[in-house]
Amino acid sequence: MRSKSVVLAALMLLWGPAALAGPGFPATPPDDPGYAGAEAPGQCRKVAGQEQHALYSFMPRCTPGAKDPENASGMSVDKAWREYTTGSPDVLIAYVEGGINWHNGDGAELADKVYLNTGELPVPEGSTAHDRNGDGVVTAADYAGDPRVKDANGNGRTDPEDLIAAFSDGEDDDGNGFTDDISGWDFYERQNDPATYDSTYGHANSQMKTLAAQTDNATEGAGVCPRCRILPIRAGQEALDRTDDLAQAWLYAAHMGAKVIVSTTADLGYSGYMRQTVDKLWRDGVVMVESSNDFDSTDHQGGMFWPHVIPGNGLVANTAGVPDPLANPLTSTYRARSGQTSFGPKAMFSVATQGGSTSESTPTTGGVFGLLLSYGIQIGRPLTNEEAVQVLRATASDIDDPSLPWAGRPGWDRQYGYGRPNVAKALQAVKDGAVPPVGSITGPGWYSLHDPETTSDVEVTGYVAAPRSSKYRYELEWAPGVEPADGAFRTGGSGSGTAPFDGRVGSVDLSKVPESVWKKQYALSADKALSASEQYTVTLRLRVWDASGRMSEERRAIGVHHDPALRAGFPMKLGVGNESQPALADLQGTGRQAIVYGDGDGRVHARDGSTGAELPGWPVTTLPTVPQRGYPGVDPGHEPIVAPVAIGDLFHDGRQQVVVTSTTGRTYAFDASGRPLPGWPKVLDAGVAKPAIPRPALKYTRLPVQGATASPMLADLDGDRRLDVVQAGWDGRLHAWRPDGSELPGWPVEVTLDRKPPSGYVRIDDHKLAGMPALADLDGDGRPEVVVRSQRSESKGGGEQFYGANFVFAYHADGSPVAGWPVRTPSTMTFYGSAQEFVTEGVNQPAVADVDGDGKDEVATGPSFSPTYLISGAGKIIKNFGPLENPAAALSPGAVLGGNLPADVPLSFTTTGAFGKFGPFGRLGYTEAGSGAASLIAALLFPGSGQPVGNYQRGYDAATSLPVPGFPQGRTGLGFLGSPLIADVTGDGRAEVVDGGDTSTLHAFSGTGQAAGFPFFTGGWLLWAPTAGDLDGDGRTDLVATTREGYLFAWKTAGKAAANSEWWTYHHDEHRSGRYGTDTRPPGALRGVSRQGNTVAFTAPGDDWYTGRAASYLVTPPGTTAKATAVSATADAGKPQTLTVPAGRVTIQAVDRAGNRGPAFSIG
Repeated sequence: MRSKSVVLAALMLLWGPAALAGPGFPATPPDDPGYAGAEAPGQCRKVAGQEQHALYSFMPRCTPGAKDPENASGMSVDKAWREYTTGSPDVLIAYVEGGINWHNGDGAELADKVYLNTGELPVPEGSTAHDRNGDGVVTAADYAGDPRVKDANGNGRTDPEDLIAAFSDGEDDDGNGFTDDISGWDFYERQNDPATYDSTYGHANSQMKTLAAQTDNATEGAGVCPRCRILPIRAGQEALDRTDDLAQAWLYAAHMGAKVIVSTTADLGYSGYMRQTVDKLWRDGVVMVESSNDFDSTDHQGGMFWPHVIPGNGLVANTAGVPDPLANPLTSTYRARSGQTSFGPKAMFSVATQGGSTSESTPTTGGVFGLLLSYGIQIGRPLTNEEAVQVLRATASDIDDPSLPWAGRPGWDRQYGYGRPNVAKALQAVKDGAVPPVGSITGPGWYSLHDPETTSDVEVTGYVAAPRSSKYRYELEWAPGVEPADGAFRTGGSGSGTAPFDGRVGSVDLSKVPESVWKKQYALSADKALSASEQYTVTLRLRVWDASGRMSEERRAIGVHHDPALRAGFPMKLGVGNESQPALADLQGTGRQAIVYGDGDGRVHARDGSTGAELPGWPVTTLPTVPQRGYPGVDPGHEPIVAPVAIGDLFHDGRQQVVVTSTTGRTYAFDASGRPLPGWPKVLDAGVAKPAIPRPALKYTRLPVQGATASPMLADLDGDRRLDVVQAGWDGRLHAWRPDGSELPGWPVEVTLDRKPPSGYVRIDDHKLAGMPALADLDGDGRPEVVVRSQRSESKGGGEQFYGANFVFAYHADGSPVAGWPVRTPSTMTFYGSAQEFVTEGVNQPAVADVDGDGKDEVATGPSFSPTYLISGAGKIIKNFGPLENPAAALSPGAVLGGNLPADVPLSFTTTGAFGKFGPFGRLGYTEAGSGAASLIAALLFPGSGQPVGNYQRGYDAATSLPVPGFPQGRTGLGFLGSPLIADVTGDGRAEVVDGGDTSTLHAFSGTGQAAGFPFFTGGWLLWAPTAGDLDGDGRTDLVATTREGYLFAWKTAGKAAANSEWWTYHHDEHRSGRYGTDTRPPGALRGVSRQGNTVAFTAPGDDWYTGRAASYLVTPPGTTAKATAVSATADAGKPQTLTVPAGRVTIQAVDRAGNRGPAFSIG
């Protein structure tokens, strides 16, 4: 989520004198300088977009070339204030994000707008009631002068944090389960102060001001719902928040009486806990608004995924971000969809904004609903949540102009939804009683997938009612496409009634969906709207009419598709929250590799790769999530898993173990049958302490906290041939444990930075280790080092700043630092305080290879908005995979508006790379997705330009850093938190680059474009990386992946499994080593074993499970002192192998060339 672009000034236009007539607000405009005085007599002083044009019911004189169908630059909020309502203190709006900042200079705009819980407070001294000043609202101002209340945070005013400090007594006075929740709650730190200690973080304040700032106080700007109250809730360090923290925050908001929840958040995983919470909020009558995304993507983030949740999407002037003097004369419309918000089948409303980010759009939308609900209460006809949505829909102004930077079309469309709200018109409808009936689709789920060759129809369930009418009728319709014309819809069901109905409302007959829709090969998008991602969309539409003919409408999109490349029984619908990508391993000696992954509900699954059935003993779970309060009908589940699992033979005995880490910050280990290993789990909480209350003012700081987003890495650090577990934590430490759970000497290591930043830079003191470490031999001594990129960085300040740096650290196996490290890696741009912390500050994870063949490994990594660097073992940057340039220097605002950009050189952004041999020459290369520097910066800085973000797959020769022939290639969507694998998927024995992303597409890049049969359609968002392996032992490579939307895919390819030895899974291998050439796949199990005398016969396993040839077999005779004998393998995988063995019972194990052992088999 973004705050204002750096090119926007904080200066505002002036209102004309005529607009100032009247006795005062709301009869006349508010006197806030960010709103009032748009234009001085006879001149235009400021730039379009620098003032709250989004709230106007007229066209500002400063932009004479702008036109609008309603003759308004905004949503007519000013008219709504003037003629209907400025909101009501009875409407509590919860704001969920990274914490209010009482150290910020704008605290005065919020101090008396923030909710106080009188159940936890005494009355002000000298008063008989909490509302001491009698203004009808209990605020911090009522406690001004109370001798018990000091200026605890030293900001010079009385604010809610001062009350928290004064009156927290350790008692839950109101009995709600949250001790001393005087003014909200912090679910990230589990404390009663929802404030941040990062005194430079102003994002949450900015958006709360958008929502409901103190208005008409001659300070800053106006809030959309000036008299609504704000309940601050902290769910994370910024807006990138964990599933259980978010679910608890949302439930608490409703519990405290919030009628609207504004969640300006990016969900770090999905879970059943969240889904149940969202459903409960809907049933309980809460309007919920959540962010979409900032990067002009069609991904299904938060508000674009959860049912009954309104996504925060917005409009700007086409000149947003353009400086004076160009902006005003070039402004032609205020209806440009912002490039900092999302689009797609779930688009609902497009609210007018100043800056255009989803961060601003989300509270703006919440403020609009606050006004609607307030007015209903004030006139004695309260609206339900569904009625409020339908009133806004029915009165919205359609955006149908095909000439806009993002073309509109009549009626609902995927760019603008139902259009721009007209708040005054909506309130007039409420006043007139023109409130539509309600109808909601409850099933199937958003983006669910259906195959007409295996499914005949799709049942649709819903809820319909007409609470203000004597009767209703409804109709369920469906049509192929994401934007079907009215005439294309077919009837799938209908009915009528007088009482509310909740159940089956119809179905979609899949035999009526044309084969041309669902059978056609998936293709890459050829347009900037990424239309191919909706190639298989079928739209459902539920309409309800009351006795007066008023209509409600709800839509839902599903995917109807048959993919002949899918293995039988796939995709499997698993439920939401399957971010953790699978690893493949034959855990139980079945002769087939199992698909092993975690999920957002804390389950670890091990499924038979051929049938999809769970193996005996699986799934297993992490520890139960322990919420601060439980709610009936909502199961918190278990500690969520987002990162991929690691699998390896921890004890070097031929048996595989599964290691997984929860976002809660615990690392678990299980044996092949799902039993927890003794000594586990381990907690990532070294150096973690609760921050003080009141919060200290710590600039550019994020303190250690228990949590993790990195996978565990398995490596033999101490040379005992057993695998240790290395884990990066949000506590700022690299941990290392032996297989029995004991700490290795010298570990954990705190990743710290001692050097001072250069002149003109500030240190970003972020302790969190968000990404994975990698294994390396940096000095060629045969002993491992651990390399990790930290979040500690340097910037020229907060917000978007050109040029900065990030740091990469390296440690020996004993935890001591490697000489020459850390390495400073420069970036083109930094973005501190974006609200997405490690996403915009860097998520790239090191990839390691011996590029020059000297026996010493090199490391490829880099920050966001930069090339990827190749770093020597000595800590020197020796190559760049791409140039370090500032594309903004060549960006002209006029050129951007005209669509003329400089060369769109791709840089790293939200991605990680891989080493492997690919391309026409079969040389070692490096590949990583990237976003075009020019297009990305243009889209961010000029969000009204219609400039799409260019996304590419890069490929470089590792030794020369020159592009591999055929690269870069265009790709569909961002590779958000993704990385590629390198494997043969065509059968020619040469590897292709396989990479997913956030936009329903799994690519396979050859040197000449997409490999035959690719891309594959996923219908959703694939994080991390897919996995390549041979699921059924047929010698062909299969691809396996999960999506956030809750599906497990397994595709067949023509690729040769024997050629799958480059980079076949996330972070290279099942150990997650991140190191090219590491052999982690052991031989498989002996099958079909028989014995005649001293001869044992069996079907041979391979070197890597059931591919290739094992190096030898260990034959161990009976007896505790008996020594094993190594016998050379003579048969390839799948062929008969015989061994001569001694008399008596013997144990046989296959061993590969790296010393990995297969499962032991004993025979008498």
